[in-house]
Amino acid sequence: MRKATETSILRFTDYLYLEKGLSLNTVNSYRSDLSLFFSYLESRGVDLQSVRSDHVVDYLSFCSRTGLSSRTISRYMSSIRALFRFMINERITEKDPTVSLSRPKMVKNPPEYLTLEEVEILLDMPDEKTVLGLRDKTIIELLYSCGLRISEVVQLQVNSVSFDEGLILVQGKGSKERIVPFGKRAESLLYGYLDTARGSLQKKGSSSLFLNFRGDTLSRKGIWKIINGYAKRSGITKHIKPHILRHSFATHLIQNGADLRIVQELLGHSDISTTQIYTHLDRGTLIDMHKKYHPLERL
Repeated sequence: MRKATETSILRFTDYLYLEKGLSLNTVNSYRSDLSLFFSYLESRGVDLQSVRSDHVVDYLSFCSRTGLSSRTISRYMSSIRALFRFMINERITEKDPTVSLSRPKMVKNPPEYLTLEEVEILLDMPDEKTVLGLRDKTIIELLYSCGLRISEVVQLQVNSVSFDEGLILVQGKGSKERIVPFGKRAESLLYGYLDTARGSLQKKGSSSLFLNFRGDTLSRKGIWKIINGYAKRSGITKHIKPHILRHSFATHLIQNGADLRIVQELLGHSDISTTQIYTHLDRGTLIDMHKKYHPLERL
């Protein structure tokens, strides 16, 4: 039973990567989601060909009881649905147990973000007089001021940066490219990093923009550990997550009047509904705006 399941997941993930062109990170997320689902089924003695809609419902209910967010459960449902649609098309199975199931209602909580002051505190943590400190500060600046994903920073090449135009060529999800502008502070840090720090790190002729101390491309995990380390030392009490600088970038733009379509373009979102989560305002800001602009408050 396990071998047949693993074979089906492998065929499905190969299809996502080779034919649909999804990024390796996205494909790995599908694989992880589905492995959890089939581990649950295996613990109950249910094989791939015997999955019914009530098994899927039971699994999602189990996930909910364990405290997983509605967003995660909705993603699990999407992964399971996509697998069975693939299996139907490939004639691996004749029944799709998800066809009668509606998508779980997802409560969209506003993403946590840093205040401008907290961003500045984080940016002040690396010692830019050192090779690694200058590299780290440049990375944090790009994550915040350009709204990049950590995976996008990893994929940046030296020739991704155009100083003449003040633009960075970014490889986004699904290998989609986009152009993102960078400001004066990022320009200064990039110049300094490329002029001094990167040469000290380069040992293997890599064309990657950001390198580790061995001269290899700095990994996603490596960047995350760097940011988390500075966050802990900074005294910032918020739970720092990998996307928090990207969330902060988008939130600060929206709060300062940026057009939603422009933010969508900068973030590389294919659907503007994804960008709309950044239209939230914290409660204090709402109260201040109400007092400032409501006509009765000014009487």
